[in-house]
Amino acid sequence: MAYRDTLRQLADDTERQVLTVYRSWLDGLLDQTETIRMIAYLIAQANGRARSLADMAMALQIMVQLDEAVPVPGVDYPDDTPRLLKSASTVLGTAEASEVPEKIVARLARSEPLEAAASAATDSMVRSGLTKGWVRDKSTNACQLCEWWWREGRVWPAEHPFQHHKGCTCSPKPVMKEGIKETWKTARAKGIR
Repeated sequence: MAYRDTLRQLADDTERQVLTVYRSWLDGLLDQTETIRMIAYLIAQANGRARSLADMAMALQIMVQLDEAVPVPGVDYPDDTPRLLKSASTVLGTAEASEVPEKIVARLARSEPLEAAASAATDSMVRSGLTKGWVRDKSTNACQLCEWWWREGRVWPAEHPFQHHKGCTCSPKPVMKEGIKETWKTARAKGIR
C-alpha cells in the first residue's frame, strides 16, 4: 500500500473509532469526561502513527533519489494531549449545537493525523540534511487550493513551510538538487534579508 493510501486509511480508521466513542456518549454509555479523554487518546495515537509513517516515507524517498541507504531522521513527537483534550471538549460542545454533529466530530478525527503527517514530513526532510527543497506531491483529487499551491511543480527550499489545509493528503516530495532559489521567508530566516 502506498504512503498516501496508508495515510488515508489511518485517517479513516481514526474517524471511525472516534465516532464510535461519540455515539457511545450520545447513548449514555460514557460520561463527558471519559468521552473527551478517549477521543483525545485515540487521536494522539493516530498522530503518532502518522508522524512515524511520514518520517519513514520521507527517508524512503530520499533513499530512492540518492540510490543509497540513509538513516531515518526521526521527528519529534510533541505531547498533543493537553491540546487534544481541549479540542475534544470544544468539538463536543460545538457538535451539540450543530445540525451535523457527526461531521464536526469526524472532521477533528480525520484532519489531525493528516496534519501531523504533513508537519512530520517537512520536519523529516529538513532534519535529514540531504534535502535541498521539495515539490508538492498532489493527491489525485487535489482541490483548487492545492493546485494553486503546487504552482506548476515549483521547487521550494527545504525550510519553506509546506502549505496544507484540513483534510489535505498532499505531501512534500524531497528534491536533492542544488541551487534552489530562496523564498523571501526562508532568506529572512537565514539572515540573508
